[in-house]
Amino acid sequence: MNWKIFGLKYDKRETWAFEQMSYLLFCAEFNNRIGLFRYKNQTGIETEPIEKDGKYYGFQSKYYTTSIADNKNDIIDSINS
Repeated sequence: MNWKIFGLKYDKRETWAFEQMSYLLFCAEFNNRIGLFRYKNQTGIETEPIEKDGKYYGFQSKYYTTSIADNKNDIIDSINS
């Protein structure tokens, strides 16, 4: 993935585009062709969780333009929520 090209293609919409890509990849991973219920700022995960074989799965999407190290506390807070 070339993040510079991604940034150019989705100029000023990078966060939305990254969240959309993450959502589509998550749905594809679980063979979900109908989508998942989602609403803005759901606590901890981006959509309603999906159930497979008695386990529930969710995902969180974060797009940073700074280094992961600079966002360490935000990532840890997200994991703990």
